Amino acid sequence: MVTTKHRVLSLILCIMLAVSAVCAGSMAVSAATGDTVYVRANNGWANLYCYMWTDGAGNNAAWPGEAMTKVEDDVYAYTLSGDFKNVIFNNGSGNQTTDLTYAGNGQIYDLSTRKWSAYSDVTNPTQATSSTKPTQATQPATSSGNAKPIYCQNDAGWSNVYCYMWNSSTENNAAWPGKPMTEIGDNVWSYTPNKAYKNVIFSSGSNKSNDLTVGSGDLYNNKTNTWSVYDTSDIQVTSYKADPSNTIYTGTAVTLSTTANSLVNATISYQISVNDKVVSPMSSANSYVWTPSAVGEYTIKFEYSDTKGNTNERSLTLTVADDSTLVKPVIKNVTPLNLNFIKLNTKATVKVLAGGGNTGTNLLFYKYVVTDPNGNKNIPYYTLNDSYSFVPTVKGTYTVEVYVEGSDNSKVSKTYTYTADSNVPTTTQPTTSVIPTTSPKPTTPKPTTQPTTSVQPTTTPFMLGDCDGDGKVDVNDATYLQMIIAEYSGMKYDFKTCDVDGNGVLDVIDATMLQKMVAEK
Repeated sequence: MVTTKHRVLSLILCIMLAVSAVCAGSMAVSAATGDTVYVRANNGWANLYCYMWTDGAGNNAAWPGEAMTKVEDDVYAYTLSGDFKNVIFNNGSGNQTTDLTYAGNGQIYDLSTRKWSAYSDVTNPTQATSSTKPTQATQPATSSGNAKPIYCQNDAGWSNVYCYMWNSSTENNAAWPGKPMTEIGDNVWSYTPNKAYKNVIFSSGSNKSNDLTVGSGDLYNNKTNTWSVYDTSDIQVTSYKADPSNTIYTGTAVTLSTTANSLVNATISYQISVNDKVVSPMSSANSYVWTPSAVGEYTIKFEYSDTKGNTNERSLTLTVADDSTLVKPVIKNVTPLNLNFIKLNTKATVKVLAGGGNTGTNLLFYKYVVTDPNGNKNIPYYTLNDSYSFVPTVKGTYTVEVYVEGSDNSKVSKTYTYTADSNVPTTTQPTTSVIPTTSPKPTTPKPTTQPTTSVQPTTTPFMLGDCDGDGKVDVNDATYLQMIIAEYSGMKYDFKTCDVDGNGVLDVIDATMLQKMVAEK
């Protein structure tokens, strides 16, 4: 009987032990006091903050969270002060990740790839010595795990260039100083490892770089201590950017633009995508105004193709934040946009889309300083009006400084320029609202019988941009569209033909795109 009881008790204890082991295993990956979480800030952020919380159980600190500590290059760390399940990384200035689930102790979140992975502390090789210590380089994105060539621009004039790569103290590509690199021309040296490594040091055998994070396929300059893209394509990308590139909120007009040169005298076409959705298809247009409507992180991809079959691409990451609780005012958009024409002796209206100002009375105040080509200015004052009208009387460039101030006296300003000319109809939008999408002015009435005015039959091919209906797209259409937007009386047009960007609204963007179409024909 005793033996039977002991067996039953032993069985119960074994079951309890197994259950506790499972629980312990499942709890091991949850957040706990003393855990360390990392973030790789390879998107240009600085002053990283870590905000952590568990629903219904509190957070680690008031927003924006606890300041993170820089541990190497673009890697920041934070040691948990409690048990939390969720995390947001941010720069304390409006840029932030989405709500993330904490991935466990020793995990690192990459702000460019938006993925978690295990973080390994950089181990300095004991063999390495240096007579110089150059400043830290700005790091490129981390390796995808495939062994690819790595390059060094030998502008420091080393007689020999070595590449030492490693993952740990026992896993490296060779004993110090590493493998000799091969000069491939234009003072560029190359080395292809037989596997992927996370860390690298370039050296001459005596002088050396700092410990660097590998950006496979990228080029390190040993004089400027900076990384750049090593690009051998016949399409050389000279610039790609977003304006603004930070402090972006929903509703902000962001200009995405790029330029490139052909080394083989070919014509280059451009395509722009946002989160893999094409917003500007492959064409000669190399810019696009994008207005995000939702909070989150967006990957902007610029793609290039030429008439000889060459291709290239670049990408960048933008963070869009919510301004609904923002205290400081922000200017999201001003219409008409920069470098638009306004007509002499005709009223021009500047309209501002602003956000923030969520403090005190929650009111935003606007001031407009207009300077004509002779330097004369208006008498500015603050108003609650988000639009301002003036009449240009002098031919040339007008400067409009827009100020937005919150009830706590915090303010922001931006400057815009416009060209006044007597022969150019205004592209300024009316003070009321943009042309509605639901009731565009019809070309003709819609009776069942044949109208008296001449219209194209339904079988006629659709010609985008032929606003004056003469069967061709030229500068007359660009002028005609600007007059439509300015609501000149008696203008007849087909809404679909004039809606160049296809967003259901006739505005200055359509006029600008049509001008580009005409110029590039």
